[in-house]
Amino acid sequence: MARERPTLDTVATAAGVSRMTVSNAYNRPDQISAATRERVLQVAAGLGYSGPDPTAASLRLRRTGTVGVVLTERLPYAFTDPGMVQILHGLATELSEAGMALLLVPESGSADGSLLRQAMVDALILCSLSPDDPAVAAAQDRNVPLVTVGNPHLPKVPTVGVDNRRTAALAAPHLRSLGHRRFAILTAGPAPGTGLMRPGFRERPEGFRAALVGVDPASAVLCPAAENARAAGAEAVRALLAMPAATRPTALFAVTDILALGAIDAAAELGIDVPGQLSVVGYDDIPEAATSHPPLTTIRQDLFEQGRTAARLAVRQIAGESVRAPRMRAELVVRASTAKAPRAGRS
Repeated sequence: MARERPTLDTVATAAGVSRMTVSNAYNRPDQISAATRERVLQVAAGLGYSGPDPTAASLRLRRTGTVGVVLTERLPYAFTDPGMVQILHGLATELSEAGMALLLVPESGSADGSLLRQAMVDALILCSLSPDDPAVAAAQDRNVPLVTVGNPHLPKVPTVGVDNRRTAALAAPHLRSLGHRRFAILTAGPAPGTGLMRPGFRERPEGFRAALVGVDPASAVLCPAAENARAAGAEAVRALLAMPAATRPTALFAVTDILALGAIDAAAELGIDVPGQLSVVGYDDIPEAATSHPPLTTIRQDLFEQGRTAARLAVRQIAGESVRAPRMRAELVVRASTAKAPRAGRS
């Protein structure tokens, strides 16, 4: 016959103390003497009792000490995306300092959304989701504090991030001032495993095109990569860069740095000089941007701080505070991947 699992009451009886004393030995040791605590823990160890059930404690206190981060990408993909890694680093840093845990919830991991609906969390942070993603509705149904990073923008929910359209527009006047007139825009398709495109990957091309003053926006060729990955970026632009020099784009704007670095890889394979024959601008300013060859001109946003800010807002809401997301800024960082357009590319 299997031995019954010892309980808090079992330990209290064996130690000759109250149930509350056993509970304090684990949860509030300052409430009892060191000698009493030592005796209770020795009795508990002898009985094979490892401590109060955390699930029961969570139900009793209505707190789990955990914040869920909802991603639509598969988890392995999220850890290969340099931008997402920076956001997660910021989230984990702030939550750790607040004494809370982080739970990653990939909505794509369950067809019926059960992972999100059943996750034991005190708040949810949604990262770069499309507004029509089923995960958004499922998160709102949870009736826990919400914060979004980047997207979606939801009523009465704080959103941390920059204006993708306005900030992407910073690249256009820079390239125009260098004499460029033929452009390519490198974007990415749906997030792996979801069939949904990140809103920023739609908004940034729109902002860039709208800022091409004096140039037909249609002249900016949209070039979609299969995913937000360096190899996919290179693959997407190879055919475009193989065009005759007189007709191919002389400047390329990529919606992420990782795609921009892929475009530079493809240019090198085809013998196209960057920036002599092709200027390239990225977005995010990931660490690799400054060390690439050539160093990448990009639009810098502080993704680590966005993660920290989102976590801070979630923690404050859990504590019952009203919060408002601060304005996050972005700036154009000019490096060596952009230069004057070759004469054939000017008008």
